[in-house]
Amino acid sequence: MSGSLVLASSSARRRAMLAEAGFDAVSIAPLVDDGGLIVRADHTTEDCCALAWFKGAQIMNDLARLKLQAPDARIILSADTVCVLNGNVMGKPRDASHARRMLEAARNQSQKVVTGVCIIGIAEKSRAMLADSAEVRFGAISDRQMNAHLECGGWSGRAGGYNIEELVAAGWPVEWSGDQSTVTGLPMKMLKPILTRMLGCTVVGS
Repeated sequence: MSGSLVLASSSARRRAMLAEAGFDAVSIAPLVDDGGLIVRADHTTEDCCALAWFKGAQIMNDLARLKLQAPDARIILSADTVCVLNGNVMGKPRDASHARRMLEAARNQSQKVVTGVCIIGIAEKSRAMLADSAEVRFGAISDRQMNAHLECGGWSGRAGGYNIEELVAAGWPVEWSGDQSTVTGLPMKMLKPILTRMLGCTVVGS
């Protein structure tokens, strides 16, 4: 079913997550900047889903671009992820200094990570939205770990300033409860059966 699924994102990690689950997605980045939009700490599920819809709808409405880059597209998938720490919403950091402040605040603290998803059926003009959350707890992050992370750019484009898999690989004191893929940016435990059914395909590991 190559070309049937469009990922409304430039995120290489989200596309890789889909590929690991057996879905070959075409990435089309929405021509919108969601950085200035507000996610409310007490409405993270609704707001993340709304932002995901905002991204997916932009691709859906840009028919010329959609037909050019994914002429066989049947589904548009979009997502938005935020972290909530002590009542404060943390999206993508603006720069390394902003990322440092986020991660310093996370030391010895637990945070909630929410990913909202929108799935658009192109032919049917249908829309489905879902969300999942997980809890991430950081231990005593060392200055060495912090500096190495910031210097290599591992904060860039990541909600909360990190990718959980990279932190684990680097030996950070971090643990989580819930679906790790939700923290990474796509709740694949929820998504895989839905996409399999909608695309009418058999994927590796099904």
